Amino acid sequence: MKKLLPCLLLVCLCLTGCATLSLPLERETATLVPGTNPALPEAQAPASLAVKETAVLYFRYMDEPYLASETRQVTHSPSKPFELSLLTELISGPGSHSSDLTALFPPGTRVLSTVSRGRTLFVTLSREIMDGYPDDAGISDSEQKLRRRLCMQSLVATVTENCEVDQVQILVEQEESGGASLRLQARYFLEDAEASELVGPMTRDELLLLSPLNTARVMLSLWQSRDWQRLYRYIARRDPATGTERISYRDFVTAMENLPMLTDFSVEGGGVNDSRATLTLSASVLEEGRELQQEGRVVRLCREDGLWRATVTMLTGWMEE
Repeated sequence: MKKLLPCLLLVCLCLTGCATLSLPLERETATLVPGTNPALPEAQAPASLAVKETAVLYFRYMDEPYLASETRQVTHSPSKPFELSLLTELISGPGSHSSDLTALFPPGTRVLSTVSRGRTLFVTLSREIMDGYPDDAGISDSEQKLRRRLCMQSLVATVTENCEVDQVQILVEQEESGGASLRLQARYFLEDAEASELVGPMTRDELLLLSPLNTARVMLSLWQSRDWQRLYRYIARRDPATGTERISYRDFVTAMENLPMLTDFSVEGGGVNDSRATLTLSASVLEEGRELQQEGRVVRLCREDGLWRATVTMLTGWMEE
């Protein structure tokens, strides 16, 4: 009997080891940030635990070289990071009520993962981000470069607006990493098609965002250059005080042509509330061959469908004596 005990013990150990090896291994499917430990995906939380948060998303304003904001309810659950839900909404494009905003990401682009490290958010995008756009062949090189710049800035602006981070590091899915870095390559921006340099963390570029101050500067610049067609895009469709619809484009051009020529200006930010913004303007105008200085004038803007605009009176009223 004693001789049988070692044999029985050996058989038990073998059976236990085989049972352990037969368990299937689970692997995380999301692209991992270099230097982090792999972890099993979290169990999905019940739908009843999902919450909605109000968020500000940035999209391109028409075909202008600027980004404008849209406010949206973003639904997320404890099992899915808010940042992931937020950027999934961004890539899906603007809502149906934001007819003047356009999406910026190439078709098929997906957000694979988001990971926060200190004040930096690492965002892994699918490889479609590098594929370009279907209409690239029909537009100028400068427009192609601008669209890619605005695309990345829409992501950075959206993240920094809604999350406690200062910068975003973009990573791109690789078919076979082979030890290569996942960081976005500089060739994405088309500055050099062969560039293999890696793009570091990107910060927010306020000059591309149509804040009240930037909107006022854009409108005054278009007035100064007498680009009435583009300036008309920033004129409010309805007067918030009277409900009157904006004048026709032809009447708008006539009204602007009859004003003294705007030769120089500077504008500073002032008070901003939910629906109105007040800014301080100093300007030079040319009237009947004389240059006149206007100091400490006021320009007002109104928020319309989430965008900052001005009526003709708001834009030009400061010229009245």
